Amino acid sequence: MTPLITFFIIGILLISLGANVLVQYTERISKDLNISYFFSSLVFIGLATSSPEVFISIISSLENKANIAVGNALGSNIANIALVFALSVFFIRITGESFSKIFTKEVKIFVGYLLLVTLILILILSDGKVTLIDSIVLMSSFIIFLIFMKSNNVKQKEPDESYVEKNILKNSLMIVLSILILLFGTRVFLDSATEIAYFYGIPDYVIGLSLTAIGTSIPELATAIESARKNNIEFIVGNVLGSNIFNIVLVLGLVGFIDYEGTNYIDSIDFLRDMFMILSTTILLIIISKNYNIYLTRLLNIMLFSTFIIYQYNLYAL
Repeated sequence: MTPLITFFIIGILLISLGANVLVQYTERISKDLNISYFFSSLVFIGLATSSPEVFISIISSLENKANIAVGNALGSNIANIALVFALSVFFIRITGESFSKIFTKEVKIFVGYLLLVTLILILILSDGKVTLIDSIVLMSSFIIFLIFMKSNNVKQKEPDESYVEKNILKNSLMIVLSILILLFGTRVFLDSATEIAYFYGIPDYVIGLSLTAIGTSIPELATAIESARKNNIEFIVGNVLGSNIFNIVLVLGLVGFIDYEGTNYIDSIDFLRDMFMILSTTILLIIISKNYNIYLTRLLNIMLFSTFIIYQYNLYAL
């Protein structure tokens, strides 16, 4: 058991290292291209920090452990809000304008899309599995959303003319290196986590909701806390929104394409519990982000974090 725990920790450290390097150099590229901070955090950092979930989704689905991938996507979305966002808010110097300044029209559109794909997710998983058709629906919704954004002229700033092309090559090579580290770390983490869980008789789906979900949320947590120290709320909200959107449309979308017959299965009781958590935490995220009262924000945030602790406890208590 000791070697497994050692590999489990090594896997988490490698995932964290790979994701941090990926975030760092993705951020550099976005800055050089003069892309807005919110859009950068939502698209580039959101996608980058979702890469561990993507790798776990691919590997576990290929190994006929799609329930881990499904549980990981759902659990990561819950952890991103109730753990990552909640903990980072504790480090923020909250003022009356802390959140109000970021709730622009652009942000509202992305929040609306997250709520939409969450509702689509509930409908898709109502039969307890993710099929090929479900994945096509998820991917199509994202393509339609991107077309909508383009048609509504959500523009970014023009790249700085002083941008040096050699930086692109350097940053791109570091991104490739970070992805390789992530891939190896994910392999080590997934193998050790599943072996530990099987030793204690924990089902695949619960492994995904807890161990892998928290483990793959470490990059988001590290990035969010660092941003909170700088009081960069725009970056935190963008990262959480982007990561949660990609977890649904990409991480779950890949499950249906690989495990196209839908052999993954979620119990109806588990489905109701987890969908309630995803929907309620998403709504709490919106309420906290739009609330301007310091004390109410702190109270709601404590409720959000407490909900996550109770939820994780119930996964193993039931």
